[in-house]
Amino acid sequence: MAARVVLILADPGDVSSDVVGAGLAARACPVRRVGVAELARARWHHAPEGGGTALTLPDGVCLDDDRIGVVLNRLDRIDLPRFAAAPADDRDYAAAEFTALLTSWLGGLAVPVANPPGDDDPVGASRHPLGWRVLARDHGLTVGDFVVASSVRGGACAGLERLGDGGFPRGSAVAGWYRPRGGSARRHVWIFGEACLGVADPVLAARCVGFVAALGLRYAALGFEGEALADVLPRPPLDDPAVAAACVDWLEAAR
Repeated sequence: MAARVVLILADPGDVSSDVVGAGLAARACPVRRVGVAELARARWHHAPEGGGTALTLPDGVCLDDDRIGVVLNRLDRIDLPRFAAAPADDRDYAAAEFTALLTSWLGGLAVPVANPPGDDDPVGASRHPLGWRVLARDHGLTVGDFVVASSVRGGACAGLERLGDGGFPRGSAVAGWYRPRGGSARRHVWIFGEACLGVADPVLAARCVGFVAALGLRYAALGFEGEALADVLPRPPLDDPAVAAACVDWLEAAR
């Protein structure tokens, strides 16, 4: 059997994928990077109820479930070039159908998927701002204060920062969710499987690892302001050499 590959799902321009892919190649670890455009042009055989998935990429390379060892999902949108000039309804329909295919494929893999799909979103799962804060508290992490406002009239939230502009959950810019503006510099902690980068305290590191595992992300960056967790990034930058090396270590071991 051919060696299992690290599959990186990322579109052109994602520098982090360039750095991680180069790090894997330098270790002679089989790696394949594929973007949405290539996946959309591939020939698919998808049998979620039995038989798994096999796809032939435009360059003739065949990928089936048995050849994939781990997936690093860095996709941030579904863009189908073939439908760029189609009517809006057709574009939406094509995107919905392709989204369902990718979600079913990634969700059915029996290998680790970093930033796995949500119920109907192959780019990643989403969680309401309150949801991940409650989960963080359940894992012993301190979270920052926030405000739920039914109205912002009369300057009710003046001086506060609207939630939802961060990377997780995507699309959670819900009117009425605010927090105090950060009074201290934000520092980030990176989680890769069981490894935690940027935390010296083993107890805090274990809590961060448990929290990210509970989110189902397998890897993430956690933004702290002081001792309080302020943000979760499911698609964090990985171009820092130490961070990239930690990601490569995890992907190589997971494969």
